[in-house]
Amino acid sequence: MSAPHDSYGQDPYGQSPFSYDPLGRVPYAGPPVGPPVLPPPPAAPYPTPVNAFATLSLVFAFLCAPAGALLGHVALAQIRRTGERGHGRAVAGLALSYTFVMLAVFALIAWATLAASTSSHTPAPGAPATTAEPAPTVAPGAVGTLLPGLSDLRNITDDQNLAAGQTWDHPARSDREGTIDRPQCWGSIAPGTPDAYTAGAIFGYRAAEFSDTRSFLKSTQVIQAVAAFRDPPAARSQLDKLLSGWRDCGGSTVAVTVPGGEAIPFSLGEPADAGNGITTLDLAPRGLQVRSVRAIAARSNVVVDLYVSCSGTTDGHVPRQSAVSIANYILDKIPQ
Repeated sequence: MSAPHDSYGQDPYGQSPFSYDPLGRVPYAGPPVGPPVLPPPPAAPYPTPVNAFATLSLVFAFLCAPAGALLGHVALAQIRRTGERGHGRAVAGLALSYTFVMLAVFALIAWATLAASTSSHTPAPGAPATTAEPAPTVAPGAVGTLLPGLSDLRNITDDQNLAAGQTWDHPARSDREGTIDRPQCWGSIAPGTPDAYTAGAIFGYRAAEFSDTRSFLKSTQVIQAVAAFRDPPAARSQLDKLLSGWRDCGGSTVAVTVPGGEAIPFSLGEPADAGNGITTLDLAPRGLQVRSVRAIAARSNVVVDLYVSCSGTTDGHVPRQSAVSIANYILDKIPQ
């Protein structure tokens, strides 16, 4: 009995009468099918170029900062328009350029400030050089050591009969001075008078009197005073005050009335420069063979105030020479 077939000649058991080979051979299925052939990938697009000005901006930032800043702005404008690469380079070039420009400006300002400061402290030709260090000063308690002693004064004045007398530790008048018709001229007549000093500014003071009481016809009297102030400018201010009084009274005549006596006219000379910062003023009482000289000077924080009188002479050269010598003796002991 033959196998059943459907109406289309197809074996219901899965065998086709047209494909069955009693020898077991596999029917030809056609050539083998390989993997699908894919089309080649499209070629990569050509990269966008880097803006040349962006690169130049970065280079010129180190060579010439202003040019680097200008190139950076040009590069950013072109990149926005063309879409080129290099935005980061342009920004970096701008940042470096402006940083270097600011550093250069600060350096110029510092140099100009330093140059101005140096020029303001440079002394003019012929002027003494100044230093930032404060000038040395004399301590208030040491001001008395500046004065020459009795032995030195005898040698300076060439009067071996000089003897020590009254001393003062603050500006005051002698009990033998009496009165004067022009009180503002006391500073021209007598040393250390309180009228001519700013008392609150004095830190240390010492005055001493020496006189010759043995010689009647020819004798010498010396009153020497030194005052210490806070600093050199304060001492200079006091010296200017004394000099102002001398200029006001110099060239005039004042009347001094001694206690228990009559008025004695004193002719005051004009202030004269004696060198080494010393100023002298001649005093001549009318009708008497007495010549007196005042001398003042300042160094550091000390003011020197002197009076030298010589009797038995009408020559003011002798007391003037003694006064200047005493002033130089004191000035030489003041540090500067």
